[in-house]
Amino acid sequence: MDGREDAKVDEGSDCFTPTPIPHSFHLAGASSSLSYTVASTTLTNMPYFSLDIKTRSAEGLLFYIPAEQDNYHVALYVSKGRIRFSIGSQREILNRDKYNDGKWHTVTLSLEKRKFRLVIDGLRAKDGELNPREGSSIQLSSAIYLGTPPPSTHKVLKGKRLPEHGVIGCIRNFKMNGSLMAAAAVTRGVGPCFEGQTESGAYFSGHGAYVIVDESFVVGQSFELVFEFRPSKQSALLLHVGKRNHLTVFMRRGEVVAQVNSGGGEFSVVVQPKQSLCDGVFHRIAVIQRNNVVEMHVDTEGNYTIGPSSSYPTQDTHPVYVGGVPDHLKSSLPVTESYVGCLQNIVINRNVVVFEKLSGVFGAINLRECPVNLRPPQHSPSAKSAVRRP
Repeated sequence: MDGREDAKVDEGSDCFTPTPIPHSFHLAGASSSLSYTVASTTLTNMPYFSLDIKTRSAEGLLFYIPAEQDNYHVALYVSKGRIRFSIGSQREILNRDKYNDGKWHTVTLSLEKRKFRLVIDGLRAKDGELNPREGSSIQLSSAIYLGTPPPSTHKVLKGKRLPEHGVIGCIRNFKMNGSLMAAAAVTRGVGPCFEGQTESGAYFSGHGAYVIVDESFVVGQSFELVFEFRPSKQSALLLHVGKRNHLTVFMRRGEVVAQVNSGGGEFSVVVQPKQSLCDGVFHRIAVIQRNNVVEMHVDTEGNYTIGPSSSYPTQDTHPVYVGGVPDHLKSSLPVTESYVGCLQNIVINRNVVVFEKLSGVFGAINLRECPVNLRPPQHSPSAKSAVRRP
């Protein structure tokens, strides 16, 4: 079985799936950011912004727009639980109430010719005053950052006494001049939000999203991988590391495959579970390699394969990709679809992966939580109502 065919059909219809909150983003603190690029003329014409926020963070940035002049900016942030709107050094307004209560709050802010305004849940803070001509002279950049801005801005933010990192929480309905913002130019570590209970783990939204869990891994003669997953599609890439010598773990139409080349040639071990892996509960996968023997267990079912012996050990290092890979690697892989669903409790060679501490995060991924409430498959008798899976 060479496994070079990728499933092209939508296989999510046979899976339990979560329902995201429309137009929502889950921010995971330092590891999450959205970058937008807008026409500079749009920001010159005194725009106003609105968003809904739900957080328990006492500190953190919500969004930030640099200005061409060093002493100006537009920043909305949380400090000691209070939401503050700042346009420059010692030029900010706030509402005295605290809003880090884990409930939704609607925030509107505007920059006008003579004033800057902040309204939270309909309560208007005292307007900030601008000097004559000051409002029209502020030249904002074309970049808007939601969550944590790029590292290149952190020194400037620190100098302005603004938070360098975003809050942990949810944003929805982020609008400029009354219209929803267009798709972000860059998304890093930001997935959708979900109503109801959540549990530990990371939620991968697909669409090319992936994380790098180890930057310099040696594909050798020994390997142990254990993780738990709850997929929302039947085919997806789960993990890949290496080039000629490599390990690739993937789902293909419901079966799980571990493909290995330790230098002696490529071989695979396959487990076809009796029960669907798309049933809305977590399943455990363990892959163990010892020399030319690879063993894999999916829950209580297992299989092993004895491959060709290798006399070409290597000490080359490679990144370990989870959930997907960069585009330039896809042509050599048996399945190119990025993973959709939850992952938790990943252990590689006895090293535990902590998602929220990863720096190599690409695409729409909620690094801190997985939804509990799931919608049954479309053909299920109970598909008319969402259910909570154990």
